[in-house]
Amino acid sequence: MQQTNSEEARIKAVLENWADAVRRHDLPAILAHHERDMVMFDLPPPLQCKGITAYKQTWELLFRYHKPGTAFDFRELAVIAGVDVAFAVAVMWCGPDSSSNPTEKDGFLFRLTVGLRKVDDEWRIAHEHHSVPAVD
Repeated sequence: MQQTNSEEARIKAVLENWADAVRRHDLPAILAHHERDMVMFDLPPPLQCKGITAYKQTWELLFRYHKPGTAFDFRELAVIAGVDVAFAVAVMWCGPDSSSNPTEKDGFLFRLTVGLRKVDDEWRIAHEHHSVPAVD
């Protein structure tokens, strides 16, 4: 159990550093713990993003609206870690003024799921999935 808690803490640190890098608009730090062949399902199109180069390009859209220092914060974060594979589920807060949608001018909540794998004793992000509940 102690080993699992230690790995979960290491993964939470990776994710907190990623979120901090987003708040600072520090693209190299955002990419630092991602696998080159990572896959992302994001809120805006495209349906999926494959590879670190495509992932890097997706940040341009958020940074059009999200200003450095603006919230990009975990409201809830849970991590389950195995020996070399882990996943995290979170509810995050982004905002204010981080979206082109006028109804989200004060910010918005979104869901985040991250899949990680351990490579050379380092946790690497292999998959990100961002989503919001569907509305009628």
